Amino acid sequence: MSNTPKHFDAILFDMDGVIIDSKEQVEAFWFEKMELYGVEVDKKYLETQVHGRPARSIIDEMFSMLPEEEREKLDMECTEYDASQESFSIVPGVEALMGQLVEKEITFGLVTSALPPKVEKMLESLSLHSPFQTIVTANLVKNGKPDPECYLLGAVQLNVPAENVLVFEDSVSGVKAASRAGATVIGVNQPHIAPMLKEAGARDVIDDFTDTSLTGKQIHIKSSSPFGIFS
Repeated sequence: MSNTPKHFDAILFDMDGVIIDSKEQVEAFWFEKMELYGVEVDKKYLETQVHGRPARSIIDEMFSMLPEEEREKLDMECTEYDASQESFSIVPGVEALMGQLVEKEITFGLVTSALPPKVEKMLESLSLHSPFQTIVTANLVKNGKPDPECYLLGAVQLNVPAENVLVFEDSVSGVKAASRAGATVIGVNQPHIAPMLKEAGARDVIDDFTDTSLTGKQIHIKSSSPFGIFS
């Protein structure tokens, strides 16, 4: 990372893998359907083509052999599965960071490939009450990640230039979407995924938010020196 702090106007958070630790739940659903329909993919495919993308995009690609009616049913099952979760585990440190953002009156929002029912479950799992100034869900965009449309929309809704936005993303598709929008991206994932996220456009990769904090309006990421400064 450069030692020169960048000026930011806002932060956009992805949800799955960034705010909620839902990777195992996401993979459990797709593994069940893959076994049911005899679909086989490797781990890299999951990381690059499944995580971070809207369910319908995954279904149309991975289960293209199914008739439209069956794919619509599968999409509905995914939505129902997400909404059936009683609660989600929160990624370490992210609530503390969001609490600091609220206290410092720094603008931040949510951009996710999930649908509103899952977002509602996530909000119920947070100790913070509806902290986001905007929420972009999959139903609000025509083209899902890795297309930049969702992050461009998030920036517009926050009334800031996309190039002045800091994004936290856990997936290859999400990093590509944010970086193509012109944002600065920090990956949030396991160390072995870091090379793929950096190749997709992430400036750096963190395991979670335990080493991410604010001093005044300076954000620190894995370092005592400021990574960025908010207007």
